[in-house]
Amino acid sequence: MLDIVKIFQETLGEKMDDYDLPSPSFEIMQCEIVEFNASKKSMLVKMPVLKKFCNPYGTMQGGMTMGAVDNALGPLSMLIAPKNVTRNIESKLLKPITMDIGFIYVRATLTEWKKRRLTFDVTIKDVDETLYTKAQVINWIL
Repeated sequence: MLDIVKIFQETLGEKMDDYDLPSPSFEIMQCEIVEFNASKKSMLVKMPVLKKFCNPYGTMQGGMTMGAVDNALGPLSMLIAPKNVTRNIESKLLKPITMDIGFIYVRATLTEWKKRRLTFDVTIKDVDETLYTKAQVINWIL
């Protein structure tokens, strides 16, 4: 696994002190950066599927699923673009995420940068590449 703090230190330098890194939500969800590719503007984050993230049906709660999306996209957006915020998330939950899969792998990729608008495609898969969630996220450069 990659050291998120080291990646940010190398990229942000002195600006690192302006941020609370890693973010509290990244730590709460026990995220780990598996891959960061600056040239492809892509990041892969691994996180466990824990009971505390589940709804009464035993599947990952939708808000936690969107938290997983944001915990891959957020660090990526900070590393490749000026300060920006999420403006819109459009998602399709294709299959319930259950605890028996153990971990999810969230890949975020910048697909378009148009003036102040960043467009990301995000997928959530398991270790066997089964697709659970697709999302398109629009961020706005401040």
